[in-house]
Amino acid sequence: MVYFTLQNTLFVSVLLVGIGLYGLLTRRNLMMIMLCVEIMLNGINISLVAFNYFLWSGTETGHFLYMLSIGIAAVEAAVGLSLLILIFKNYGKITSQEIARLGEKQ
Repeated sequence: MVYFTLQNTLFVSVLLVGIGLYGLLTRRNLMMIMLCVEIMLNGINISLVAFNYFLWSGTETGHFLYMLSIGIAAVEAAVGLSLLILIFKNYGKITSQEIARLGEKQ
């Protein structure tokens, strides 16, 4: 019995994106929101690698897209963590309510 098929890998990919989306919509802590976005990006990366393996086996298109996605995730993590540090420094806690307060005058 073969478990590594396109349908199974896409199911795992959709499952990871769904878990990340659920966490993104239900969490209030910004660190957890960033982790949920990373889970969603990993689900997308799995689908890119699966498409490259099963459909584009003669090309490197999936690998290039995967590396681009990893680079975008690294930039997102660096910028997001610097914003989290700044918000924690100013407000003492990290929730989505502090993001809403950033535009208000004190």
